[in-house]
Amino acid sequence: MNEEFNELFDIKEDNEDKPSVQINNQTIIIHILVRTVILLVAAVASCVLLFVAAYDSQIILGVLAILIVVGWFSLMIMEASKLKKSNKTQLSTANWSIIGLAILMIFTLILSIN
Repeated sequence: MNEEFNELFDIKEDNEDKPSVQINNQTIIIHILVRTVILLVAAVASCVLLFVAAYDSQIILGVLAILIVVGWFSLMIMEASKLKKSNKTQLSTANWSIIGLAILMIFTLILSIN
């Protein structure tokens, strides 16, 4: 009877209404720490490559440094959007916060170059 009732009124289940998956605080902290360490390693590697590129006048090392930064940003944005689609909003928000931290770090480095 229930199936006939659903078909009669064309009631379909909506996958959008699924509640977000609750993640415990320890998992969020580990998630943030891992991504922050990766951010710091990428930043240090990029800065070292840019320093060597400026010292030796090698444009390839500068391009490699920029590729590291762009690659990190693209991976983090893809992961954040994938986490959002799988209703892990807390981890997605943590990724967006780390991306914001990285943008703030880049602006700080640019402004301190005087």
